[in-house]
Amino acid sequence: MAVPQVDKKMLGELEVMGFPAIRSIRALHYSGNSNLESAINWLLEHESDPDIDQLPLVPREISIECGDTSNEVRNSAQVVRTHAQERKQEEQTEAGSQKETSLVERELNADEHGEEDRKRILALYKSKRDEEERARGRIQNQVQEDKRERIQAAKDLIEAKRILDENQRKRMMESQKAEREEEKRARERIRQRINDDKAERRRGLGLPQEITVESTPIVTPKKVKPTEPVVTSEQLRDCLRTLKKNHKDDSARVKRAFQILLKIIANIAKNPEEEKFRRIRLSNPVFKDKVGSLQGGVEFLELCGFQKLRNNSYLFMPRGKIDVALLNAAGVEIASALENPYFGLLSK
Repeated sequence: MAVPQVDKKMLGELEVMGFPAIRSIRALHYSGNSNLESAINWLLEHESDPDIDQLPLVPREISIECGDTSNEVRNSAQVVRTHAQERKQEEQTEAGSQKETSLVERELNADEHGEEDRKRILALYKSKRDEEERARGRIQNQVQEDKRERIQAAKDLIEAKRILDENQRKRMMESQKAEREEEKRARERIRQRINDDKAERRRGLGLPQEITVESTPIVTPKKVKPTEPVVTSEQLRDCLRTLKKNHKDDSARVKRAFQILLKIIANIAKNPEEEKFRRIRLSNPVFKDKVGSLQGGVEFLELCGFQKLRNNSYLFMPRGKIDVALLNAAGVEIASALENPYFGLLSK
């Protein structure tokens, strides 16, 4: 038995493609050495065969010699062999010419198909790469946009907190200053009363009045405006948290209440001169149903500067009571409560 003869060029191309030599020989043999595509199809169809990695074997050509024969038979046989050899040589010459022609045609076709395949593969690869680049660009743009939005939101929150803290600090400083002035006036009043008592006693005893280089001016006590308690962000947050906890079973109603409170605060902050935004009738059906009947709704507005008037039938914010920084802080707290689904539920 011997290994069959196959087309060396097609065998080399199969090995370049990564197919083992034994499998390539087997595929070319069983596909008839016709073309490269048939060999590849045979490999793909028979890759799971148990003998795929075994060389195919074919019988060797064996010449059988006869014993002694007569000269006539030998001559006849010699003539037959000569004619057969001549025909075989002619057939081989013709087959070789045809094979060489078909081989050249196959090579040309294979080159053309290979070039087209390479172009098609390059086009697909370039298209896929461009699509991936566009997808990455879209993702990067979205990430950058989200990052900018988060940074802007954080800046707005920090600015609102800074304004609130600054206003609180100013109110505390004004309160402390008013207290110091009141203490100073109280001391002046006490000193004046002591001097008056001393003068009265000297007159009762008939003693002359003391000669003072400079008389102490009498300070007329002025009416000091009482300082208002400072409302902090924590108080606003606690009021909203109480409202949420008292109605935690009706989240939709709480959300509507928060939205209405935010709208009221925003209207006053944008239009502080408009009295219609600073006056609320408590018996208004819409307000009463969505805010007034919820524990914590009216209290939150009072923290923002509203006052009850006319036997508690109206809520009114005087023009002089408008604190824009406090309103901004209240708006920030309401917006935070709307965005956080767990607001008021995790705290004790």
